[in-house]
Amino acid sequence: MLQDFLSTIPLKTLKHVKDMDLNISSDNCSKAINELLQNSVLVGGKRLRPLLTYLVGNLYGVDFKTLDPYAKSIELVHAASLSHDDVIDNATTRRGVPSINIQASNKKAVLAGDYLLSDVIVNLTRAGNLELVGEMAKVIQDLAVGEWIQSDAIETRKYTSALIEEIAIKKTASVMSWCCYAPAIIANLDRTTIEKSKQMGIDLGIAFQLMDDTLDFSSESQKDANLDLDNELVNSVIFQWLCLHPAEFERYQKGESLSKLYTGEKIEKAVEVVREAANKHIESARNLLDEIEKDLCQTEKELKAFSKNKKPILYIFDYLTQRRH
Repeated sequence: MLQDFLSTIPLKTLKHVKDMDLNISSDNCSKAINELLQNSVLVGGKRLRPLLTYLVGNLYGVDFKTLDPYAKSIELVHAASLSHDDVIDNATTRRGVPSINIQASNKKAVLAGDYLLSDVIVNLTRAGNLELVGEMAKVIQDLAVGEWIQSDAIETRKYTSALIEEIAIKKTASVMSWCCYAPAIIANLDRTTIEKSKQMGIDLGIAFQLMDDTLDFSSESQKDANLDLDNELVNSVIFQWLCLHPAEFERYQKGESLSKLYTGEKIEKAVEVVREAANKHIESARNLLDEIEKDLCQTEKELKAFSKNKKPILYIFDYLTQRRH
């Protein structure tokens, strides 16, 4: 599946993403901060977010050089969120290496994440598109609000399907939406098409988060197997499992430990429900991509080029709904 996806992407695009320099270029960044980031949250990763930014940019006729500061910025914001998440979640590993909080300390992990976020805003301001500076500030706000809402839910134990989706929108879809929104802004598309592109990213992001939740219940996952349960965190799969077990849900809401209540019975059904929800969001993203194609393609030549350039994006949709690790 992954090889099929990669085969649709121009080699120059893959190379450009692989060679992306994620070093912190600011003169104000100390060597210690940069080294910690390079050895933790900036290690490896699929770099799906900058890749998506370049692919959407290619769809809209925006070149690499123009997109570079925007593609890099979203990967650094993602890395900053990982730095903070590892502290909040008491993580021990990330991408096969000790997590940033283990390598340094909780305090330094938070400070490194904060520095990354400020560096992103500085460099976006230098790039000159103030609308995208404002939009990135909103993304960062959403990440904080999403984490806050999730923290409140852990304390109150009042979960609903709407709340689960709101957390996914704030914490994941906000980032993915940027990848589809920034290229549309830079390409100077009409406002209606820009909003369609942004919504496509939101649907893609929700689907990504839902599928990521299912990975916690896969033997192939590299994440700490019972981390969410130990932290009393109800993700989309655990929420569906609780809905399938009303008695346990009631006991959980009254204060019993989630890790002690969880038995694993009917977890396959819960995973299936979440995957079906992810597929619906992917279908919505596909429909929006079709609408964008109609908006932008007036000639057979334009249609042919758009059809070619959208193939990798369609494979991203397929990859997300079928990923197992």
